[in-house]
Amino acid sequence: MKITPVSFARPRIVTFRENTGFHNIPREDEFVRSTGSLDIARLKALGISHFRLIDSNSIRGVTLANQKHSILTELKECGINTIIDLRNEGGENSKYAQACRENGLDYINFKLKINMPIFNMPHATKLTIDERITQNNEFIKRLPAFFKLMDNGKYYMACLLGLHRTDLAVVLNYLINPNEPKTPPILSHMYMKDETNFTNKYIGAMKNLLKNITPEHKKYLGLPEDFNTIFDARVLKLRLMNGITK
Repeated sequence: MKITPVSFARPRIVTFRENTGFHNIPREDEFVRSTGSLDIARLKALGISHFRLIDSNSIRGVTLANQKHSILTELKECGINTIIDLRNEGGENSKYAQACRENGLDYINFKLKINMPIFNMPHATKLTIDERITQNNEFIKRLPAFFKLMDNGKYYMACLLGLHRTDLAVVLNYLINPNEPKTPPILSHMYMKDETNFTNKYIGAMKNLLKNITPEHKKYLGLPEDFNTIFDARVLKLRLMNGITK
């Protein structure tokens, strides 16, 4: 597969100046524009903490597990079909999952943490080799379904605060999904002035994932043989979108 040179269009939501790097932190309003099918204005009015777009048809923010269930009805009426819960505390049989389904929403618990063995250097955990392989295999088996959800859109993704695990999730989708999203994700530091820029940390986690998976895993995920070259091109675009110009 021939990889064409990467072309960087000037992102509408950030400002770059020649040879001086990233300057302007966008206002929160910059993250709630959409040409998709969601009622973004109504969603904004719900007052969800750390609310922002993932793309034109998907949003992210704080978990709604402890909110009034009426907010789930609002999400459904605004065009959301699925709740993706990244918390370890979540579960398919939880009260939150039940509330989602009662309000017409699909509920998916996709547990995600940066310290999972799949995101760390091989043998860097205290797990036995068999335990590490088992956990990595279980994670890889769930990835195609996760990527399909990302491709379909119309979901609300959340962890406890809607910050770091959601950042990790959107980076995972952008860098590893066989179907590259149209634009790189914008991470939390781009709209929170005091938030640390973890872009390179998440990229490192995805590089470790590639070291941890087998050729059979790559075939299972539908990744081409030259995926490492594709991956590197995506990394460049992700860094640029998140203010890393060197």
